[in-house]
Amino acid sequence: MGRRLTTILSIDVVGYSRLMERHEAGTLSALKAIRSHVIDPAAAAYGGKTIKLMGDGALMEFGSAVEAVRFAVTVQQTMPAQMAEVPEENRIAFRIGINIGDVIAEEDDIHGDGVNIAARIEGLAEPGGICIHRSVRDQVRDKLDLRFKDLGEIQVKNIVRPVPVFQVVLDERAQRLAADTPTRPASRPKPRRWPVLIAGGCAVLAVIAVLFWRLWAPEADTTGPDNTVQPVVSGPSIVVLPFATTSDDPEIGYLAEGFGTAITTQLSKFPQLFVIAGSTAITFADTATRPRDIARALGVRYVLSGNILKRGEMLSVTAALVEAETEHTAWSDQYQFSIADVFDAQADFVREIAATLEIEIEKEEIAALDKRPTRDSVAYALFLRAVAKSKLLNTASRQEAIDFLKQAVALDPGYLAAHVELSGRYLSLWRFGGAEDPDAALAKARDHLSRALELDQTDYRVQHRLGQVQLFADHDHELAYIAYRRAIEGNPNDPEVLYDMGFLRFLMGEPAEALEWNNRAKRVNPRYPGWYNFNAALAHFFLRDYDQAILLAKAGISTYPKSLPPRRILVATLAEMGRLDEAREEARKLLEIRPEFRISTHRNTPFMNPADEDRYSDAMKDGGLPE
Repeated sequence: MGRRLTTILSIDVVGYSRLMERHEAGTLSALKAIRSHVIDPAAAAYGGKTIKLMGDGALMEFGSAVEAVRFAVTVQQTMPAQMAEVPEENRIAFRIGINIGDVIAEEDDIHGDGVNIAARIEGLAEPGGICIHRSVRDQVRDKLDLRFKDLGEIQVKNIVRPVPVFQVVLDERAQRLAADTPTRPASRPKPRRWPVLIAGGCAVLAVIAVLFWRLWAPEADTTGPDNTVQPVVSGPSIVVLPFATTSDDPEIGYLAEGFGTAITTQLSKFPQLFVIAGSTAITFADTATRPRDIARALGVRYVLSGNILKRGEMLSVTAALVEAETEHTAWSDQYQFSIADVFDAQADFVREIAATLEIEIEKEEIAALDKRPTRDSVAYALFLRAVAKSKLLNTASRQEAIDFLKQAVALDPGYLAAHVELSGRYLSLWRFGGAEDPDAALAKARDHLSRALELDQTDYRVQHRLGQVQLFADHDHELAYIAYRRAIEGNPNDPEVLYDMGFLRFLMGEPAEALEWNNRAKRVNPRYPGWYNFNAALAHFFLRDYDQAILLAKAGISTYPKSLPPRRILVATLAEMGRLDEAREEARKLLEIRPEFRISTHRNTPFMNPADEDRYSDAMKDGGLPE
């Protein structure tokens, strides 16, 4: 943590809530186009960096006040042309505020009055306008040919002293400045798309999974804070935060994480309830963020949080369910139980939450709640340790997870979840390398899947794993589709099942539907891993939506510089666009990372239609990758 003096820019969409209420999908699509054609090019030209998201806008940092003002003028002068053929009631406009201030820098975030003042100044700007602090005006007035209007010293909320504010006059001088930008924003999107986006049937064009903060931040970024206000989904919705613990005992840490994960999984099975994925919820661990801000960031109504303490041989769990907008506690309770009774406590929690949210539990769901995953507490502890290792996504951790899981099933041969996980770990070793004997690894994946099917073939996790084996090992797309459908019926909120369904539909030659599934996965898992965008980029490639394919591929490269999939997609996309010099330059970069790469050895994506595989391979070849 340290301090620095910097230039802060706050940008906000005027009337965002009104636009979303009128045309939600059209507004989201339009904003995405504006980001691609206006915001991103201007930020790249002037060295702007997105720090975090605030409400329905963003906070950016610039290396100089001059560059920040040039960025702001370029954006505001470009927007009228972008909106020229859009009905006035649907036009998008920004307010921009700029300040120079001392900030506290903490990792990738900044705090302090310098940030707060920039946000307050932005609120003083007119729609389509720019307001700046006097310190910014003093820095740029002799360097930029612009006029400024003195608005005087204005008292703003939560700032002790009045703030001296100037308005940037957007006249012919501003037009000339914007025209001189070194990298002009891309040309205005073709107006013929607007009637489709704004029409009453626009909801079919975009699943509501696309969150507004994704329009601003790099789409593969999963680490930045998410402070935007999201449209709340209809019906009951919830995020279960990781259960906290003050114990130094790692076993209690595993147990606390497993407790929250189990509740999330059980709640996710209720089709009438929208549940945020645990992998997103965990990003709010150990933060002081208020429940209302978390709920707004995720678009849910309720937040469940709690903590676990060990008292002798007993566990004490305290939990509270908060109605986020009012911050009213809808339900709270404290439980004391032994580790052997942890599953009964989890089931009681789920029942209480369901009752509070007025969700009717069916007989089958009650039976599932009452079914204990295992009666061996040691096997359960081993399973939790295996799950933690599996999240590390490398060969060594997969092997450690396998060792823990093998011990768990030795203690309890009927432990369904452990067999499902073992099948998955062996399948991963077979798919991604690391197995000394790939054929033996695949055989073990099938063996544990068969055992899981014997134990409970209706379990959604079993059907998900079955679909993966049928797709990747057997290349039977139709059977995999049936299994994935059954898995989604069993748990409509599991992001990995939704994501895998999207990948499957892409492989089956349905890229538009693939994007819908991909977006559903992103909606329940807003802080999704970057590889979600690899398959989205491929879907856009096959839809010939090349600009979006490039955007997603570059975001993937930025997040995973040494990963081959986004680089292959970028080469293929540039080649199909006829931009061969750029494609061959990207191919050269790929071969620097992996000199032995050959297209023939990477023809392992199980396309259902040979013509699709040929198109992708031919594009990579045209782009300069060796066959």
